[in-house]
Amino acid sequence: MAKNKLTFINKIFFLLNNVFAVALVISFFIPKLSPEKYGILALLSLLTPVLIIINFIFIIYWTIIGFKKQLLLSFFVLLLSLLFIPSVYKFYNNDTSNNKNSLSIMSYNVRKFNKYKWLKTENIESKISKFINEEDPDILALQEYQNIKSFELDYPYYSNPLKNLYSDPVENKKHRISQVVFSKYPIINEGLIRNTKFLVCGMYIDIVKKKDTLRIYNFHLESLGVIPNEDYFGHKDSEKLIKRLSSSFKIQQQQIDTLNKNVKNCKYKVILVGDLNNTAYSWAYKNIKNDLQDSFLEAGKGFGKTYEFKRFPLRIDYIFVDENIKVTAHKNFKQKYSDHYPISATVEF
Repeated sequence: MAKNKLTFINKIFFLLNNVFAVALVISFFIPKLSPEKYGILALLSLLTPVLIIINFIFIIYWTIIGFKKQLLLSFFVLLLSLLFIPSVYKFYNNDTSNNKNSLSIMSYNVRKFNKYKWLKTENIESKISKFINEEDPDILALQEYQNIKSFELDYPYYSNPLKNLYSDPVENKKHRISQVVFSKYPIINEGLIRNTKFLVCGMYIDIVKKKDTLRIYNFHLESLGVIPNEDYFGHKDSEKLIKRLSSSFKIQQQQIDTLNKNVKNCKYKVILVGDLNNTAYSWAYKNIKNDLQDSFLEAGKGFGKTYEFKRFPLRIDYIFVDENIKVTAHKNFKQKYSDHYPISATVEF
């Protein structure tokens, strides 16, 4: 048998290699497709990290068994991916956060402080407040927040514009949870990002540091409704999941369109932080990021995991920074007090 001749098994592997390589190439164009028109195709964006890893595994496999020509397919597709999509893994970080004019920002989805006992850990709200006080960020943005007495932070300024809706029993029922922002700097303005159909998807504050004003958005987009420990391999379950995901993507598009209108009309430099509930390979990411900087890509390291799904690291929480502001550091934390992990960034402002 010739040295470079494929066995039957390797022919099957190479056929699969072609399928996964083509699928990865198709995923490059998914962020350009509107979820309202191509809701089902948008699902492929969730699989992009998996496709990248599978193609990398094929390169390793063909290298080990000595078939160099076969590894070129995945090699060139992965090389091409560097031009079209964000990196799955950052091998180094650019931490230069020593400037006295720096501003640190933390984002954290606290999942109602474990109200329904998803985690066995007790007194999570106290553990979260201790962690935050130790990290001591200048700006703290929380999602899925509830006002709990045992959650104590030492910040002079605080914004929860949603509280104005609590006086209405109907609105109060709709908004059991909210987004809030704590600040070390004076808050001169605040507001909600909402539309008539999907209610609140975010909030913003304007802070003043010395003579500069900065607007910070705290967003929380529609959940995909995927439960990590649930099995979706049954035909009916898979069908329901596809419909649910398709619907969530469409709602996210509406929310982002509303958010972008506010950002476009803002006269200050902006920073957007929060829970996107989608990956960096989606229409949602591309259209909320726009010309902003992704702090993880600028100064992060590793997978940037903010959510774990069946032991697979997902990055669905982000800090987007105005292109005229320098990102000097990004950090992903490992505290398991929620289904999300906190993230922080330091900028020069």
